[in-house]
Amino acid sequence: MARVTSEWLPPPDFVDLEPQQVDVWRICLDLPTATVKQLESILSADECQRAARFHFPEGSNHYIVAHGSLREILSRYLHCEPSQLNFSTNEYGKPELEDYQLEFNLSHSGDFALVAVSQNCKVGVDVERHRPDLEHEKIANRFFSPNEINELMVLPPDLRTTGFFNCWSRKEAYIKAQGLGLSLPLDSFDVSLAPGEPAILRAIRPNPDEATCWTLVSLQVESGYAGAVAIEEQNLEIRLWDWGKIIQ
Repeated sequence: MARVTSEWLPPPDFVDLEPQQVDVWRICLDLPTATVKQLESILSADECQRAARFHFPEGSNHYIVAHGSLREILSRYLHCEPSQLNFSTNEYGKPELEDYQLEFNLSHSGDFALVAVSQNCKVGVDVERHRPDLEHEKIANRFFSPNEINELMVLPPDLRTTGFFNCWSRKEAYIKAQGLGLSLPLDSFDVSLAPGEPAILRAIRPNPDEATCWTLVSLQVESGYAGAVAIEEQNLEIRLWDWGKIIQ
């Protein structure tokens, strides 16, 4: 069973990561212009080009803050300059560090981003802003497993939006941890989704016993958001750090 910090804490000046620890960082993406410019200065040329492709300044700024903060966070573990980090992607598009052995994952939605970091186990993280305007039931019927659809539909109507995004964020976290992209069907595994109940990876097909190798934890990012982290390991300590305590 995972031991999880009860709240998002200010991080220490120096962060050490033990093999049985996983860190999750919460990042607020709405920052002053001067801070955005400082973070932009440590991005690679490719990242700057990607940021420039957004049609609206908010999207560009959020990308800069998410990816600049990722560099700053990883550099704390690796004791190097943030601008020195080089990233590549595997054949399914999952980002990786080229010169260092450190597992990480980034997700951003709305006004928040999450970064998960581990030493040597697969890790995936996801954050989703609730969008009541989405056709939740239609999307669930297309992508969720039959067990998840049944669990969603027995919820009272006023809880289904929360249940949908609980499910979506947990499934995305697991898929991102596996690093296999869309080659891993969303209906090939089951997660829990009921509001107020623990996050559980119930089954993985075709090998249901594989689910016992994983830890799935729900993250309370902010009101109106769902978050989750998936880790291919058990008996972990999960530490929650608030990056905003440093950069704001």
